[in-house]
Amino acid sequence: MSTFTNVALLGKGYLGSAILTELVEAGFNVTLLSRSESAKEGLPGSVKFTIVDYTSLDALVAALRGQDVVVSTVSGGGLLAQTTAIDASIKAGVKRYIPSYWGSFTIDPKARNDLADLHGPIFDAQKYVTEKARAGEIEYTMFSVGSFTDYFTERPFAAFDFDDKSVELFDGGKHSFSSTSIAGIGKAVVGALRNAEATKNRHLKVHEVVLSQAQLLALAKKYSPAGTQWKETNLDGKAEFDKALKAVLEDPSDKYKIIKVMLTGLMGGRYKTVYDEVDNELVGLPFVTEEDIESKLASALRS
Repeated sequence: MSTFTNVALLGKGYLGSAILTELVEAGFNVTLLSRSESAKEGLPGSVKFTIVDYTSLDALVAALRGQDVVVSTVSGGGLLAQTTAIDASIKAGVKRYIPSYWGSFTIDPKARNDLADLHGPIFDAQKYVTEKARAGEIEYTMFSVGSFTDYFTERPFAAFDFDDKSVELFDGGKHSFSSTSIAGIGKAVVGALRNAEATKNRHLKVHEVVLSQAQLLALAKKYSPAGTQWKETNLDGKAEFDKALKAVLEDPSDKYKIIKVMLTGLMGGRYKTVYDEVDNELVGLPFVTEEDIESKLASALRS
């Protein structure tokens, strides 16, 4: 039976920082591997820090020796080096690799086909680590987590433009989607590592809540100043996704176009975006209520 103590984290961005916090609070020995010295800023004193070139197999092997688990939250160019990180993990004797995936709707086969050019490196890493696990060289755990709830409760621009009091509703905002906070994702990672045998070589689906644009807009209106008039533009969700995908494939480096694809894919009704069955119990992740979401959104909109 696998037991884990030492965890290496690749990347310390928005999600990585939350996962790092949860790992530290859970008592794991955490080492952060980053390409930049700036990532060292604000680290807890117990966290070890190493600068490493993600594309260098030898450098990664040296940095990963003695680690039980690698959790990857890399993005951008770091995604292209994930197969190298997997090879380095195997060579260094790492037991389990959690790839940078953190998917929302790409469990839908249609989405994987549509987004093959955009998310190729992510899908390649998933396939690669699965093949290595079948060969007995390493274990993996993968996560589908839905949207990041924080983008709606702390950064509500993802659902609507609160400054301009305007919103683009896809099909009236009727489509529901699974969602998990970044802290919740961190807790799910901790739970998976604590329940190591049951989560070995599994693609886990978790969510804390199911949301919709219409629900979020109703809450935004509730906490808007009296007399606020909202401008609502109703759009065809599937048509908007097709437009967004065409635009990003013409310029894959434009992060705003990538965000548009993710939002229309999530809210536009083209794909299955709600997990009918989830693995929350397996990783000890509780659900949150609509009242919890309302409280967080109200706090964000009042600040």
